[in-house]
Amino acid sequence: MISIITTIYKAEKYLPRLLDSMMALKSPDLEFFLIDNGSPDSCGEICAEYAKKDSRFFLYCLKENIGYIKARMLGIRECHGEYVGFCDSDDFLEPGGYDKAFQIIKEQDCDLYITAHKTHFDEVIQFNLPPFTNGTYEGEAIINGILPQAFGFLKGRERLHGFMWKQIYRKSILCYNGFTLNENLKPWEDQVLNIDMIQHCERIVVDDTVIYNYFANSGSVTSSMITDFDAEGFWRNVKALYLEKSKRAHFRIERRANANSAVYLMDLMVVSLCKDKSLSSANIVTKLSELLSEDNVAHEVYSLAHVSDMNNRLRLVKNCLRFHCYRLLVGIIRHKLKKPR
Repeated sequence: MISIITTIYKAEKYLPRLLDSMMALKSPDLEFFLIDNGSPDSCGEICAEYAKKDSRFFLYCLKENIGYIKARMLGIRECHGEYVGFCDSDDFLEPGGYDKAFQIIKEQDCDLYITAHKTHFDEVIQFNLPPFTNGTYEGEAIINGILPQAFGFLKGRERLHGFMWKQIYRKSILCYNGFTLNENLKPWEDQVLNIDMIQHCERIVVDDTVIYNYFANSGSVTSSMITDFDAEGFWRNVKALYLEKSKRAHFRIERRANANSAVYLMDLMVVSLCKDKSLSSANIVTKLSELLSEDNVAHEVYSLAHVSDMNNRLRLVKNCLRFHCYRLLVGIIRHKLKKPR
């Protein structure tokens, strides 16, 4: 059985779409483990109505909101499936996706199933394939072919995004090894969990079956972080993520990929500052200098990241930050932001 864990809070607008997509799946070997995370609206009642229609729904109600990370960990402990998948309440499942996924998992007896998804940007739908070739990976193939990209991107090799809803995990590995989601790494806590999981897998299946539809909306955790941008908090989280991944990086290629990923997030930080019209370019230059010039983690990132892995934009960002050319970098980015698309 696969338990699909969904934490729900203030989601009554989108919830019926999700629950309908769950009901449309045919497999009796699915459990829809719904956690009403103290939602003050009618989410609990909506879930209860669906549970009356379909015995695969299991509703777990909390009186108070404990945050989505703690709620997910609760779901992992309490759900009944041998495998666990995850879902956000404002997204929905692909018709037939989990039905096919269960058959593949059953046939392959894998520990981790990595698959494809769709991303919805308003009226545009983007297909996102796994960053690996379809197939079954074991032993050295996991260490060399899967694990490095869980740390970050490499030349010609995309990173494995952390999003938990595009993977299906063997529950016993998560629980037996005591893996957890670290709230201090929010919203990237799933990246570290993926690394922990992959390092303990004996067999991983990569398949391009779409199981999930993700909506990139302005209300998401990541989007709100960029809208209400706190550079100090953002950099603190980037460092925490980098250091947690560093503890798990046993090979040079993993350390390199981790540093590359940190540069990508540093670029995001600079762009977010440049988008803030209340800040002058001089203010941004001062802020970057205060945050990065004497920071040991930043300098370690610069020394380990490889420009050969990067596109022209990230090469520019890395080199400008490394050599403290903040004014040049801010000027270039703000000029590009002004250009009509």
